[in-house]
Amino acid sequence: MSSKVFDRFVNKAPFAVMTRVLTQDFIRSDLNRIFDNNREAQYDYIALFEAIAATVADVALNFSDNFNQAYREHKEELGVTRQSFYAKTRGVEPAVSEAIVKHSAERAVQAQDALGFVPWELLPGYRCFSIDGNVLAKSDKRLKVLREVKGAPLPGKLVARFDLQRQIFDQVYVLLDGHSQESTCCGRIVEDLVAKDVVIADRHYCIVSFLTKIALACGFFAIRQHGRLKGVLLGKRKRIGRISTGVVYEQELKLSAADDAMIVRRITVELDKPTRDGDTVIHVLTNLPSEVSATDVAELYRHRWEVETAFNVLQMTLTCEHSGIGHPQAAALLFCMSVLAFNLRQTIFAVLYATHEEEEVDEISHFHVSKNVSDKTEGMLIAITAEEWSELIPASMKGLISLLTKIARKIDLSEYRKSRRGTKKKKPYRSRNVASRHVSTAKLLGLT
Repeated sequence: MSSKVFDRFVNKAPFAVMTRVLTQDFIRSDLNRIFDNNREAQYDYIALFEAIAATVADVALNFSDNFNQAYREHKEELGVTRQSFYAKTRGVEPAVSEAIVKHSAERAVQAQDALGFVPWELLPGYRCFSIDGNVLAKSDKRLKVLREVKGAPLPGKLVARFDLQRQIFDQVYVLLDGHSQESTCCGRIVEDLVAKDVVIADRHYCIVSFLTKIALACGFFAIRQHGRLKGVLLGKRKRIGRISTGVVYEQELKLSAADDAMIVRRITVELDKPTRDGDTVIHVLTNLPSEVSATDVAELYRHRWEVETAFNVLQMTLTCEHSGIGHPQAAALLFCMSVLAFNLRQTIFAVLYATHEEEEVDEISHFHVSKNVSDKTEGMLIAITAEEWSELIPASMKGLISLLTKIARKIDLSEYRKSRRGTKKKKPYRSRNVASRHVSTAKLLGLT
C-alpha cells in the first residue's frame, strides 16, 4: 500500500484512523481468553468470540445501523448463519460482558501509563469512583414472549463504576431483570473495592448495610442522605465555610438508634440556587477522616455527575441501546461494547492531552469526533485492507502509542470544537385567535 493513501486518511480522518488502530488492540487482544475464563455454558468452537465482539462493535461505533447490517459485513469471518449469530449474541453470559468492560479499562490504563499520563487526584491519597445505574430503553416486541404483552419490554439495566481519576468506566454490573433494584449490586461493588477507595453515589445508594460494608472493607463513601434514613443527630451543627454552590455545615450522625450503630459525618450544603428537583439543601454522609475537610467532601460529591455525563456521551455519540435488540443478554453485550468504545475514545483524548494544550482539548466535541469516525471509516476500510492494517499497526503498546502520538500532533483541533449557543431568547407571545390557520412566509418576508 502506498503511504500516501494512509497519510491522506490521517489528514482528513485522523479520529477514524486512531479508532481503527485502537479497535484492533482493544477488541482483538485477549477477547477469546476472556470468553474462556468467564463463560459458563456457551461455546465458541464454530464462531470465535472475538469475531462476535467485533461484529457487535460495528453497531456500538455506528459503523452499522443494526445487527443484520453488521453480520453482512463480517459474514466471512463469522462463518455461521445469521440466525446462529443472533443466537450467539443472545447466549453471551453477563459475566463475559462485564469482563469486556474490565479488559477495556485495563488496556486504557496501560495506554495512559505508556503516555506518561498522570491521573487527576480529586482527593490526594484516595481513588474516587462514581457509581450510577442505567436502565436500558424499552425494546420492540420482536421476541415471541413479548408479542401479546401490553407493557413496554425492558431488556435490563446496568450499574457502572466510573473512575474519576482516569475518566473511564472500569466496572459494569449487569442486571438482566429490568425490575431489579440497583442496590442488589451493592455487595459486588464492595467486593471490588480496595483500601482507601471512595464511593460517590446518589441517595438511592444510601443504605445502612452498604455504608457499613464499605467501612468494613477499609473503603470510604460520600453518599447523599436519603429521606428514609433519619438516624440520630449528635452535637451541634457547625458552619465550616463556603463552596461555589453554597454554605457548608457539618454535624455527626448516628445511622440508627442501636448502641453499636455507625457514626458518620453529615455534610450539609445550603444551596445558593435550588437543584433541578427544587432542593435547597443537600446532606452528604461520609466516613472520610476529619483531615478531609467538609468543604472538600462537598466539592468531591459534585463530581458524582461525571458518570451521568459519560452516560450521555454513550447515548448521544455511540449506540449503547437499540430498540430492535430485545433479548437481555444481547442488549447487555451491546451496552458493554459501547462502554469499551467509550474507554477507547477516552484513550484517544489522553493522547490529545499529551500532544496539545489542555484548554484546546477541553473544547473538543465528542459529537464531531464521532462523526469523523462514523463518516470516514467505511471508505478507509475499503481503501486499506485488513492485511495492510496488520502491517501498519505496531504489536507493542509502546509502538502503538508512538503511532497515535504522531497522528495526534497533525490534528487541527479547531475543526472539532464544541458549538456554543448564545443566550436562549424568551419565546414570544402568539395569540391563538388568528384569522387563518396558515400564513405565507414569502409575504411576511416581503418577497411577493
